[in-house]
Amino acid sequence: MKKIFLFALILVIPALVFAQDSSKKKAYYFYGESCPHCQKVDEYFKANGIYDKYDITKLEFSNPFNARLLMKFGEVFNSQYKGSVPAVAFDDKFIVGDQPIIDTFVSEIDAAENANELPDPEKVGNAAGDAVSQPAASGDASANDQANNGNKKNVFPVVLVALILVFGGALVYINRKKK
Repeated sequence: MKKIFLFALILVIPALVFAQDSSKKKAYYFYGESCPHCQKVDEYFKANGIYDKYDITKLEFSNPFNARLLMKFGEVFNSQYKGSVPAVAFDDKFIVGDQPIIDTFVSEIDAAENANELPDPEKVGNAAGDAVSQPAASGDASANDQANNGNKKNVFPVVLVALILVFGGALVYINRKKK
């Protein structure tokens, strides 16, 4: 019985950890906690299941790192509204304002071919539509490092599964020796 349990544990836990839906399209959503326009977009996202359909990373712009990233997207897309919220960034798109987001987000992200990973303002190519991407010349290496670190995978679940398996195996081994 213990062997069956251990075998099931070894198969089920990694399957659960790696069963994350990587096919979801991803976007940054910059918002302000007390911004009424952001609340309008948030309500729209909730009412239409957008948080479930897409992998939306919400970034509150009062955080200094988030504000720098928002500004960097605004500069790259040469937006007159850089630093304004609400704003979304995905693939090679940057949409600012509650009504533009509500009106175009779903159609734009569905049409985006490379929205399966979060955008990096340093790697964004020419933006389609009205905004033309102008790669920003940045001498701020720490901002570049932080922006690149935002796309790294979280290894915590893998480490957690490995520790559970090691300690579970040790417990089974110890209990087997005592009998």
